[in-house]
Parts: sequence; C-alpha cells; structure tokens
Amino acid sequence: MIIDYSVSFQVLDQFVFRFNKEQPSMGTKVRQSMIATAKEIIKVYGVSLIKSDKVQPLDLHNLPSLRTNNMQLAKITQASGRTIQRHIDRLLESGILTKKVWHGSHSCYELFINPKILWISELERVKNPKKREQEEKKIDTDNQVFTNNKSTKCPHSYTYKTTYKRNNRIIAVDKLNDLWTGNPDQDCEKAEKTQRKDLFQNGNRMENVSEKQTEAEKKAEKTQRKDLFQNGTRMENVLEKQTEAEKKAEKTQRKNLFHNDAQRKDAWREQVAPKNDAVQGKHTSAEKIRAQQTGAVDNQHSDAARHAFLLQHADALWEFAKEKLYKNAWLTKKQCTIAKTLLYQWYEPVSDSRMEHVHQVYKDRILLVEKYIKKAPDKRFVTLPYLYFNPKNPNGFTGTKPWHEAQKKHKVSLKLQQIVRRQVQKFKRNEAKDTAEARPRLTVFRECEQRIGKLQIPSLLQQFYAEVLQPNAQI
Repeated sequence: MIIDYSVSFQVLDQFVFRFNKEQPSMGTKVRQSMIATAKEIIKVYGVSLIKSDKVQPLDLHNLPSLRTNNMQLAKITQASGRTIQRHIDRLLESGILTKKVWHGSHSCYELFINPKILWISELERVKNPKKREQEEKKIDTDNQVFTNNKSTKCPHSYTYKTTYKRNNRIIAVDKLNDLWTGNPDQDCEKAEKTQRKDLFQNGNRMENVSEKQTEAEKKAEKTQRKDLFQNGTRMENVLEKQTEAEKKAEKTQRKNLFHNDAQRKDAWREQVAPKNDAVQGKHTSAEKIRAQQTGAVDNQHSDAARHAFLLQHADALWEFAKEKLYKNAWLTKKQCTIAKTLLYQWYEPVSDSRMEHVHQVYKDRILLVEKYIKKAPDKRFVTLPYLYFNPKNPNGFTGTKPWHEAQKKHKVSLKLQQIVRRQVQKFKRNEAKDTAEARPRLTVFRECEQRIGKLQIPSLLQQFYAEVLQPNAQI
C-alpha cells in the first residue's frame, strides 16, 4: 500500500484553491507555507504506512493515524514549533486534517488526514523469481503456456525510395502482395531480361565515356603546355622588372642615408658651440639640451616618487577595508590586485598636500559601512572589491560620500547645540546664585548673546532667547 504523491499533491492544491476562494479575508486563507507543511505531513504518513504494512496488512477503509510531534515536523520543514502549531490549526479549520488527538505535552499526538485528498493504490507483493520458476516446472506440459516468438511477414522498408505520398512500408507491402498474386517463374524471367539490358547499356556508355575522356585529356595537355610557355615568358619579364625596381630602391636608400648623416652632423655642430657664447651670457644649444635632460630626469624621479606614494596609501586603505569589510570572506590574489588598482584610481586626482586628509576621509567612510552592516549582518553585505570599489558604480564605495557628508553636518549641528546649551546653563547658574555672589544679569546675558552671535546663525540666537527669556522677565 503506497500513496501516489503527485496525484495527492494535485488534489491538495485544488482543495486549497476551492477553500481559499470561499474565504472573505486573507487572515482565514491557507497560505503557501501551510500547504508545504501539509505536503510534508503526507510524505511522512506515506512512509509510516509502508512500515506498518510490513508488520501487518492494512485495510483501505480503516487506515491508521499518523503519530508525530512539533519538533519532528519543524526539522523537516525547517520552521519553528510554534509555526507548526499554527499551521496544524489552520489545516484543521480548512478540512485538510480531519482530527487531532492530543496525548499530553511529553508524547506524540495523532493526526487524521482527509481521505479525499490521499490517493492510495494497492501494490502486489513481488514473489521470488526462483520459486516462480520451480512452480512452473512442476506444472504439466499440457497446462504450460508457451510464448509466441514468431516475427511478422512484412519486409523491411526501402529507405532509398523517398515518396511524399505514401510510406515506404506501405509500398513494400503492396509489392509483396503483387509477388504473391503473380507467377514467380515469369517474374524471375522478366528480372533477368531487365538485368541483361541494363548491363549492355552500361557497357556501351562506359566505352563512350572512356573515348570522350581520352580526347578531353589530350586537349587538357595541349592547354597546359601553352599555359606553361606563357607563364615562363611572363616570369622572365617580371624578374627583369623586379631587378630594375630593386636598383632604383637601392639608389633612393643611399640618398636618404646620406641626407640623414648630413642632418646629424649639423645638429652635432649646433650642440657643440664655442665656449665664448657661454662667457658672454648666452646659453648654447648643448646647455639647453642638458637642461632639458635634467628636467626630464627630475620629472621621472618625481613621477616614480608619486607612484610609490599613491601605492602606499592604496595598500594601506585596502588592508583597512579587508579587515573591516571582508574579514570573514575568502578573496583570491587576483581580486586583491584588482582592489588595489581601483583604490589607486581613487588617490590619483588628489594632491600630495591633501593626501592624508583624503585618506582619513576614506577610512571614515569604510567605518560607516561597517556600522551599517553590523546592524543587520544576516541581510546586509558588501559586494566583491571589483564591483564595490569601482568609481563608476553608484551603489558601491562612491555611494558612501553622501553618508559621510550627512554625518559631518550632524556632528556640526551637535557642536552648535552644545555651545547653545552651555550658554543657557551659564545664564541659569548665574540666576540661581544669591544676589551677593551673582554677576549682573545683563552682562551675563550679553556675553552669552555675543558668544552665540559669533556663529552667525540666527536660529541659534532665537533658540537661546526662547530658553532664557520668559514673558514676565525684565533685564
């Protein structure tokens, strides 16, 4: 006895569809998670039926219940025990489960599934094949059954005859019927005659073809000889032309080399000018060239130093980001090199004087991302470095710039609020003192007002007036 799960699940889906259609609100409908729990219950019930059938044959009209508990179903469905309780209550309300028998909190409960949903089919127990063979040998020869292994009389199909009106198999059957109806001797004589005619015709054709081939071969030989003679004359003319062209090319090359040597000598003479010009305060061309060379060397040294400086900051920022953002992630060497090259692009447009400030800003932005991830580590993560540190990706490291600016504004507002709070406390403490110990009220008020006025923010002064001044107060 076994449950056909595919049919049972289809019946379950139809049952749930009809039930949900009648419900007025979403709160009373059977949801997808509850359907999944019901399918797992049906699977467990099928296994329990197979085990119980091995112990004692079952009756289709009196099926046993399923003994289970919340923990077993929770492990199978990967849900909590409380979720399983709610699912079973809803399945009982919908009629998928007909009954639940409770046996206490320390034992399993019984579940009865609606038999209209289950599709149960009986399977015959397979007998041992050896015993079956022995039983057939004991039977009398008259009662034994012999299998008919005779093949059909229809011949194989002729695949080389491609007709688009009828099948080849039908053509073969028609020919076979013609053979059965006619005389086989006459058919054989006809076949021999046709073969002789075909052989004779083929022989004549072969002779004609051989004669034509010989004539064609003679013509081809003549044409080949003519072509070879013509090609030989053409090759001789081409070689003569090539030699003349090579001679001309050699002459032009010699002229160019001579001209280039003259230019080099003139340039060297200009560079090696007399020393009198240097004494008179005029810079020679050689000195100019040396100055240019020294400048180029200095530029090369500065470029190398700049490159090393940028690499140092890019490596330091990558190590910091790797520790904060990719601590539990496994990264390959290629990914690390890509990250360093991308961070190098972040530092390229920055000048040397602002490098330390920008480096600290990048660190602060990475710390902001770390705080953001720590609030929900199961749902939030950082993409791989080749995506995250790409300057063209607006959702990566570039997106942390507005975060940092908002944090700076928040810090500035906190400092301003702290200044206002201190001035308010200063004024109120002076008010709380005795008249002998207290300073003049107007002077303290003016000092506080002057301190807040330096900030040049009118809203802070209004806040100070609202907290200090009262409607009946007189200064």
